[in-house]
Order: sequence, then C-alpha cells, then structure tokens
Amino acid sequence: MAMKLLIFAAYPLVEIGAFIGLVYGIGFWWTLLATFAAVVVGFVMLRRRGARVFAELRTAAEGTGDTARPLADSALLAGSTLLLFIPGLVTTLLGILLMLSPVRAAARPLVAAMGTRRVVARMNTFSRAGRPVTVVDGEVVEPGGPAPAPGWRSIN
Repeated sequence: MAMKLLIFAAYPLVEIGAFIGLVYGIGFWWTLLATFAAVVVGFVMLRRRGARVFAELRTAAEGTGDTARPLADSALLAGSTLLLFIPGLVTTLLGILLMLSPVRAAARPLVAAMGTRRVVARMNTFSRAGRPVTVVDGEVVEPGGPAPAPGWRSIN
C-alpha cells in the first residue's frame, strides 16, 4: 500500500519535472507541440494496434489461433490506453512504448504471471470464505467420437 501511495505522490513531480526540463531544453512552445504530437501519435498507434489485437482475439475465439498472446496483448493495450488518458508527457510516452512490439514481447510473461497470481488469490479467497474450490480433472468426449473407456456412463 505504501508503494502505491509513493507512486501516486511522485507522479505529479515526475510530470512537472519532465515538462520543465523539456521547456528549458527546447522552449515552451516546442514543448507544447511535442506534448500534443505525442498524444496524437499515441492515439493513432492505439487505433492501429487495437484493431490488430481485436482481430487476433477474434481468431483465437474461433479456435484457429493462439489464445495466450492476444489476451496478454489486450491487457497491455488496456494499460497503454490508461497511460494515454492520464495527462502528462511521461505517461503518454510510457503508453506509446507499451504499444511497441519489443516492449510487449518483454512484458507478456509479466502480464501472464500477474494474471495467474490474481486467479490463485481469487481462488484462495473463495476457499477461505467457506466456499470450497474443487478442481475436477476430466476429458471431453465428442459425440460420434470413440467410445468412452470402460466404467464410464453416457449421459443422454
């Protein structure tokens, strides 16, 4: 909790410091132009990347493509969208970076690990709340496929 508070408190200082540093480096009007250009570039990239991610999700939903990559990319796209909507040059640049392929490739394992940790934490919450979590190992048998192993009953 303390880390979140520290990040929340440091955010305005980082953004103001970056803006002032850029003003001293290139001037006020160029800094405003750079900020506006970063926002425009970010939203153009978001639109293009979003269309690709949703196409990959649609392919994965049809069962013809990989499912893990589009799910991680959609989470990263949501994060970059959030960063683009938070005002400031630093967050906008972080949002743009998060849309670049090498950065996404490096961040995918982190996103998968965070997602797994949240699922496990949610399962633990259910089991502590008096609702037991039961994991059943099973096998899907398609109609018209091979006969089930002995000892199985068909439910019709």
